[in-house]
Amino acid sequence: MTTPQEYAAILERLPEEIRAIVKDDLPLLDEIIIDRYSLLSVRLADMRITYPLHIDDRTFDQIDALMQQGVPGGWRSDGRIGIPGTLHRLSRETNVSQLTSMITVRVGRALMGVAEPLRDVLYDAVTHEYGIAIIGPPAAGKTTLLRDIARILAERLGSGLVIIDTSNEIAGDSDHKHPIVGAARRVPVGNPLWQGEKFARAIGNMGPKALLSDEIGYRDDIPVIAMNAPRGVSVTATLHGKNMRRVAHSQNLWPILGIQNGVKTEPAVFKVAIEVPRRGFFRVHQDFDASLERLLAGEEPTEGIREIHA
Repeated sequence: MTTPQEYAAILERLPEEIRAIVKDDLPLLDEIIIDRYSLLSVRLADMRITYPLHIDDRTFDQIDALMQQGVPGGWRSDGRIGIPGTLHRLSRETNVSQLTSMITVRVGRALMGVAEPLRDVLYDAVTHEYGIAIIGPPAAGKTTLLRDIARILAERLGSGLVIIDTSNEIAGDSDHKHPIVGAARRVPVGNPLWQGEKFARAIGNMGPKALLSDEIGYRDDIPVIAMNAPRGVSVTATLHGKNMRRVAHSQNLWPILGIQNGVKTEPAVFKVAIEVPRRGFFRVHQDFDASLERLLAGEEPTEGIREIHA
């Protein structure tokens, strides 16, 4: 569902010499990496390619200005902006003088169908009103998967599904949400410090049947989610952690995992977990609590696990 116009929105923010290098392969790339005084490089899954094009001051300052065109206010406090009408994310880092020194262009794609092998799991979650944790390393395609999960959930829940869009990567960085999320409602977060407040307001004001979000666990959202879990609003979200073991031992996540002092004491906010070790491979933990208990005991989960190759 990613249109040529969405890819063109990246190209028009690049100078001609970089545009000529990436334009033919752009639909395949995950990131374009542009650092001041360095060579241009790109990432495709786990592969990085460096080109003999040195980014000097003039070129870099031109790119920095182009990246911000058409985006009111320019770079946000979290160092990110999105291109309106697309799913692309632009991020920057600054030097000690607070001048932009590194820019990463993450190419966002609406890939319809990546969550289809999980449709029965998702429909069961809607029917029985429970949430799903999505776990996996960076660049495994978790956000792309989450976006397609939102599409499938919205088929059943419609506007009862509310997306808390952390970095505006799920539905795009503009008031017109991307059509892949269907009738779901979308709450853009903007400033990451507002994420917990956005969760609380969505629960209190919008009457959702289910919430969906990316990148929870390192802002003030955990206490809000834990406090409101008994109200019956299910949450489906990606968790920070390379794998299930890392998640089980992440103390900041314990309030939503039902863990106190390293001991499982109550049900997690999520009933099911989907591990995404790599693109196109899912490991479904049908009893998330049981898997957590075994991991906390130093054992590997063995029961109630289903592997799916897309």
